[in-house]
Amino acid sequence: MRVLVVDDNEINLEIQQMMLESCGLDVDTAESGKDAVELAKTHDFSIIFMDINMPEMDGYTACKLIRETDKDVSVIALSADNPEDDSRFAESGMNGYLMKPLQIDDLKKLLKNYMDIQAETRIADAENVIFDYDGLMSVIKDEKAVQRLLNQFISVHNRDCELLNERVQAGNFLEAREIMHNIRGISGNMFCHRLYKLSCELNSELRQEHFESLDEFTKIWNITVRTLEEYHNKLEKKYPAKENKTDWNTLWNSFISLCYEFDISAVDIFTEHIQSFIANMSAEKFKQLKKAVLNYDFLWISDNM
Repeated sequence: MRVLVVDDNEINLEIQQMMLESCGLDVDTAESGKDAVELAKTHDFSIIFMDINMPEMDGYTACKLIRETDKDVSVIALSADNPEDDSRFAESGMNGYLMKPLQIDDLKKLLKNYMDIQAETRIADAENVIFDYDGLMSVIKDEKAVQRLLNQFISVHNRDCELLNERVQAGNFLEAREIMHNIRGISGNMFCHRLYKLSCELNSELRQEHFESLDEFTKIWNITVRTLEEYHNKLEKKYPAKENKTDWNTLWNSFISLCYEFDISAVDIFTEHIQSFIANMSAEKFKQLKKAVLNYDFLWISDNM
C-alpha cells in the first residue's frame, strides 16, 4: 500500500516515514501542504497522514483542496493537540487523527482498521527518561540512520532553547510558541521523554503568556543535548564520516557561483555536502537556503545569501 506523510519538520518527517515503512508500507513524503496537494493529484495514495500546523498552507486547507480531486482517499490528521476541538477538522473532510508524537501502537491500531496490517512494537513509557535510545532503535532499526538524526538535531536545533528564552524574555509569545511547537514534536519523536513532558507543560503555559516551567525546561534541554551528543559521538567512532577535503569557503564559493549562473548542479553540491552546510550555517539560514534550493529558487539565493 502506498501512503503519503506530510510534515514541515525534516526530523519528524524522516522518523514518521521510517515508522510507516517498518509496517511494510510504500511511503512518499511532502514538506508542505502545497506539495501534498500536488502529489495527491498525480499519485494514488491509500492514506495521507497530514500534519496540521504548517506555514503557508495548513493541513486543513490542504485536505480541503485534496478533496476537490479525490473524495475517497483517507486523510489522517497529525497533531499535538486534539483536532476534534477545532471546527475545521470536520469541515476539511479529515477521516481521523493521530496524536503527535506519533506512537507506533496508535499507528498499528489505525492501520489495522484501514488495511489489516500487523506491526510489531515496543514503546518506552518512562516519562523521566532523558533519551530512550533503545526505543528509537526499535522504530528506526538502523544505527547509521539514528546517527544521522542525532547529527541533524545537534546541528540544526542546537540554538532552539536559546531562541525560545530570548522570545519569552522579550514578551514575544507567538514566536515562542512556534519554537516550542517544533521542540515538542521533535523531542517526542526522538524519544526524549523528559524533555517532551516539559515541552507539553511549557507549551500550555505559553498559551496563557506565562512560563513558570521555563527554567526547568532549559535545564532538561541542556541535559538532553549533552546526552544526545554523547550517543552521537559513540556512533561517530563506530561509523566515522568519510573525510571531505573540500574546505567550507571553496565549497560555498562554488555553490554560489553556480546559483548566480542558474546552474541546477548547485542542487547536487548542496545535497552531496549537506552536512557541511548544516555545520557552517545558523539553523534559520540553513532552513531558508534548503527551501530555496529545493524550489530551484537561485534568484533568491543570489539576492539573499
